[in-house]
Amino acid sequence: MTHAAKHQKTRFRPFCGLTAKDVLCILALTLFFAALVFFRIGNTYAPQTSYTLTQEDRDIILDFGDYISVRSVSVYLNCLSDRHFALSAFNEVTRKWEVFNSDTEVSSVFAWNTMDINYKLRYLGIVSLDEKSILNEIVAQSPEGDVLLPVNAEKYPELFDEQEMFPGVSTYMDGTMFDEVYHGRTAYEFLHGLTTYETTHPHLGKILISFGILFFGMTPFGMRFMPAVFGILMVPLIYLFAKRLWKSTFCAAAVTSLLFFDCMHFTLSRISTIDIFAAFFILLMYYFMYCYIENDTLYRSGELARSQSFPPSNVYLPLALCGVSMGLGIAVKWTGVYAGAGLALLFLIHTVSFPPKKQTLRLFFFCCLFFILIPLVFYVLCFLPVVGAVPYKNLLDKVLQGTRYMFDYHANLVSTHYYSSPFYEWPILWMPLLDSCSTVGDAMVSAVSTMGNPFLYWTGIPCLLFVFFRAVFRRDRQAGFLSIAYLAQYVPWMLISRTTFIYHYFPSSIMMLLCIGYVMNRILCAAFRRKAGSAAAIYKTKAAITIYLVIAAGCFVLFYPVISGLPFPLEWGMRLRWLKDWILVL
Repeated sequence: MTHAAKHQKTRFRPFCGLTAKDVLCILALTLFFAALVFFRIGNTYAPQTSYTLTQEDRDIILDFGDYISVRSVSVYLNCLSDRHFALSAFNEVTRKWEVFNSDTEVSSVFAWNTMDINYKLRYLGIVSLDEKSILNEIVAQSPEGDVLLPVNAEKYPELFDEQEMFPGVSTYMDGTMFDEVYHGRTAYEFLHGLTTYETTHPHLGKILISFGILFFGMTPFGMRFMPAVFGILMVPLIYLFAKRLWKSTFCAAAVTSLLFFDCMHFTLSRISTIDIFAAFFILLMYYFMYCYIENDTLYRSGELARSQSFPPSNVYLPLALCGVSMGLGIAVKWTGVYAGAGLALLFLIHTVSFPPKKQTLRLFFFCCLFFILIPLVFYVLCFLPVVGAVPYKNLLDKVLQGTRYMFDYHANLVSTHYYSSPFYEWPILWMPLLDSCSTVGDAMVSAVSTMGNPFLYWTGIPCLLFVFFRAVFRRDRQAGFLSIAYLAQYVPWMLISRTTFIYHYFPSSIMMLLCIGYVMNRILCAAFRRKAGSAAAIYKTKAAITIYLVIAAGCFVLFYPVISGLPFPLEWGMRLRWLKDWILVL
């Protein structure tokens, strides 16, 4: 074999080592998870036409034709939140308007908001108290819940042309929930050139969300489409990672199954927030860093063919892709910087262990390009769609002001939240986050909670301790890599005083799953050595691991109703309150 042919053979391949069985496993797990994620992810429709109220034209007068009892009025709010309205009824005897609610607030954008009326009237006056309010639809209801259509509905065609979209009982299926009112709204604003509301994080994640809205409209399905895509892509990615770590189809499939059955990964794949994007790019950057370390170690030992050119693609291409992934992660969320610190430590440890003998200066400039310059470019470009209330001087001014605001916001944020959870509670899953909960019938509710799979989290603690032990006392390189990847995402939160939530643990929890996979692999290797490779011993060990996976799957199924929004009996949610602070239903 010629040197050129040998070099061609050893060129970096991110999917190197996959067998037909691996491909089938990846396809099956990815397709099944995709089906699960998209099942009841949200309606593909929502009111679209809008009516704008200003200070000059701030009144809506509805005529119901006769005196009738009106229980409530539901309004579908557009992109301006926290709107205030005065409600009044016209008295035909005194010829005056009687105000029965001088200030009622509707807050959730792109969702149905209910204003209680409980008044017998013919004419209902709705007066905007803000400089500007945008409504997409209005639905009035009788005490029995019937929809009441005003006789003068044609006067406000934009407000009464999509009445069939009113769900009766509003759930996550037809409107925003939790931080979607920030991230989904901002994605909509990017597409329409509106003043940017959410400026506390870099903007790549919201740009990605906007692609789903562009393709499918400003609907629950549209704004959740791209998070779902990236959540699904994490399935083949973690399979590739596990396969490269342990060269075992069984271990790769087992670790991917753990991700499949992780409740938090499932929920964050179905909600229009930026955390799934950040986790994807963090996992991707660590995957490429591991590829680099593995290939560079082989390259320096002579097991990979050497190239006369720099950089040799079988070594430095994954390093370049690692830097690109880091840049994209930071452009989504600053937690990408934590991952970058972990990458720097891993790179430093590897470089000290295997110091480059030649072309050190070129390697330095290569890293400056892919880990400094390119991430800076991504970070700057993610500010392009931002529109300020006051015009910026230029793009650089926009970036500097935006970055300063983000830092001040997170450094000085003083707030409390019932579902907040400090870092030391995350591994034991002390406080899940209830994103949405609606009563949908007699003793039936629809709830969406962000929480980990209790079985995985609680068994993950001893696995983490074992990995840390192997890293420190056995100098195990894989254990060290996984320990740094986990701690780089976890330790910085110990120094942060702002309000935190369980989903801040998500990137670390992905590394925890890989740590569980590490323990599985060690058990398999021990069984192989102890029984001299006995097929029966290996079979029994794999059977035990499979039982573990079945229990994890059973726990996922048990909690599926409270993380998916699927209607279920209220009593079921109460029975799942395994810890005293768990509030999974209201």
